[in-house]
Amino acid sequence: MPLPRTLSFLAGLMLVAPIWAAEPAVATPEALDHFWTQTRERLTREPLDAEVVPLKEPLPYRTYQVTLRSLGGVHFRALLAVPVQGEAPPRRWPAIVTVPGYGGTQQGVMLSECLRGYVILQVYPRGQGESAALWKPDGPDKLIWHVGQPEGAYYQGAYADVMRGIDYLATRADVDAQRIGLAGTSQGGGIALAVAGLDPRIKVVVAHVPFLCDMRQAACIPRSLVNHLLTQPGVETESALQTLDYFDPLNLAHSIQAPALVSAGGKDETCPVVTIRAVFDHIPAVKGYAYYPDLTHTSCAAFYIQSWAWLDWYLKN
Repeated sequence: MPLPRTLSFLAGLMLVAPIWAAEPAVATPEALDHFWTQTRERLTREPLDAEVVPLKEPLPYRTYQVTLRSLGGVHFRALLAVPVQGEAPPRRWPAIVTVPGYGGTQQGVMLSECLRGYVILQVYPRGQGESAALWKPDGPDKLIWHVGQPEGAYYQGAYADVMRGIDYLATRADVDAQRIGLAGTSQGGGIALAVAGLDPRIKVVVAHVPFLCDMRQAACIPRSLVNHLLTQPGVETESALQTLDYFDPLNLAHSIQAPALVSAGGKDETCPVVTIRAVFDHIPAVKGYAYYPDLTHTSCAAFYIQSWAWLDWYLKN
């Protein structure tokens, strides 16, 4: 039986009206489309240059360190986990790409989850976590790095890195390229939503308390991470927001065709619920929304369980 187009998982509080973005973004749809078309074309011209090194760890699955070349010739790293098939005939596994939170190291999906029957690729976008040794920004915090214009801004390269990770998975004989999903928490959730709007190869997306959502509205909310970063000395807020329009999931959500499961916490000051709901309301695909009134910006066991039910349904059925 097909699932309904919109599912709501509410924990103790019913929302009776949608929460819309406070202000429309400045970037036009035509400008966004041109920018990302050009970015993807440049990415395709970069060789994959995949270097895959087995990690010798006493685990019941195989792990690898993967180094890839991405936009602008920048290299980044990912960690890969593959189930052990034993005596079973070779098969193509569904795959999940995950991206870390803003700190750059903590991933939303652990490598051990490959034991559920998935290939897991933990992408560390340029300058973050495992990739920090290969490239570092020559300035301040990544959100406001080169934020004067979209070309060369940090998240142009970071989103391209995630798409390059998908490129790599599509080359593997043990991956079913028609069953690739995206999942992440905080920054990882925001990137997952944005890339799902840019890359039609994504078949399902899960975003827990996603960052980067509706950054124009977030910039006006005290104690939000966007507000904190954009009020740093030397940052011209409106100019920065005009650049960030190109990377805001709010402006890319209309292109998401993959079933999307999104969560928000009522006590989350880092990524306020109103910004997440604004993005959710713009997703045209089948979608589910989990709202937890007492949740701060942290993990949630109930949503974790829902996430795997969602991923299994759309990647294994």
